[in-house]
Amino acid sequence: MSTPSAVSETCTEAEVLKTAHEREQRGQWRDAAAIILTYQKSHTLSTEARAKLAYYLSRGGTCREATEIYRALSAENPSEAKWHYGLGYQFHVQERWREAIDSYERALQLAPRFLRVARRLGEAYVASEQPEKALEVLRKAIKAYHELGVKQRNERRDDYAKLCASAARCLLKTDADMAEALELFRESVAIEPDNADNWYRLGSLQLEKGKIDEAFESLQKAEKLAPKKDYIIHRLAQAHLKKQNPAAALASYERIASHRRVPYILHGMAQCDLALGRTEEAARKLYRAIRLEPDKFYHHWDFGCALEQLGATKQALEAFEAVNREFRREYGKDYRKAEDKIKNLRATAGESKTIVFEERAAEVAQIHSGRVTKYNPQRGFGFIRDDNDAREVFFHISAIKGRSEPAIGARVRYVREQGQKGPQATKVSLV
Repeated sequence: MSTPSAVSETCTEAEVLKTAHEREQRGQWRDAAAIILTYQKSHTLSTEARAKLAYYLSRGGTCREATEIYRALSAENPSEAKWHYGLGYQFHVQERWREAIDSYERALQLAPRFLRVARRLGEAYVASEQPEKALEVLRKAIKAYHELGVKQRNERRDDYAKLCASAARCLLKTDADMAEALELFRESVAIEPDNADNWYRLGSLQLEKGKIDEAFESLQKAEKLAPKKDYIIHRLAQAHLKKQNPAAALASYERIASHRRVPYILHGMAQCDLALGRTEEAARKLYRAIRLEPDKFYHHWDFGCALEQLGATKQALEAFEAVNREFRREYGKDYRKAEDKIKNLRATAGESKTIVFEERAAEVAQIHSGRVTKYNPQRGFGFIRDDNDAREVFFHISAIKGRSEPAIGARVRYVREQGQKGPQATKVSLV
């Protein structure tokens, strides 16, 4: 961490905090922290300055040092909810869920209407596989919000919107009635109409519930707000398919550059080809999807069905055997439909043609591996060091499967593409 020259021995703490705040305004979190750390060498920091230092360290990705400061502040001021929340959030970023939950619960006991704490506590419960507890906390916080006065509700609208979205996502992980989740997502986008991800989630759920026209409208809003997000394009294309318009769906998919066509995109494109009667082209896309993601039984299933239609019986049989193998590996039992296909194909085995699948190198998205070296939880981005060439590759939380926040040092697999400012990771999976 560099030591900015802006600090001199004659500076007052107020001047130091003002200088650090200027760095904060420019997003220079590490420099802001370094300014206070330099001042701390010859001065005792006030509670306010220590809190600012912890905040800057946390935003700069130095969570362990921030943790110790928040731990000390919460011990010195045990009745202050904000210090317990700050400590809990540091544990949250490090995926130390039990400790995060303990700190969040303490903060919520002290400040029952602290909506941000309730939201984070819900997230921690979900991450520790306790969705029912998460839902209980989130519903209670939503009720607390509605009990506030008009002025207080207006002041906390943004936190409430995020709380609704968190509760809706939590409901998707339970067996609860999805009508509540739909209403919560609607509430969220009504307050935060510029949040593309919440429009996307609302549209996805509407699509799942068969509300196709509503889903289409929600997904179009999501795409307008974030036109370059492939997962939104994918879901919009699926809505076109539901509306029996595979040509429009394929046109949507074709906006995605070939090097970004990862397995679920290729599979979606293959569905369009099948609907348009382009069975061999569908099989070729599914073949590429399998090459990139061989452990997903549904790629093999559609591949086998396409091969069967094309008369490539032996290859179809191999595909359905792969379906059963991968399904058994994932669910611990055989896939009945695949077994039936295998039985029928073996019983009717006769002449079988062979289809040769040749790929151009440019059509295959190369899967990279690496380790997370930096992550800024507040801004949702970080860097991965590639195992092969040691390059630092930028990633955003939206590129991670399930949007799970990674710990520093976490192993990942990802697709690398060239962004405007250098290499960036897409389709990131935590290993």
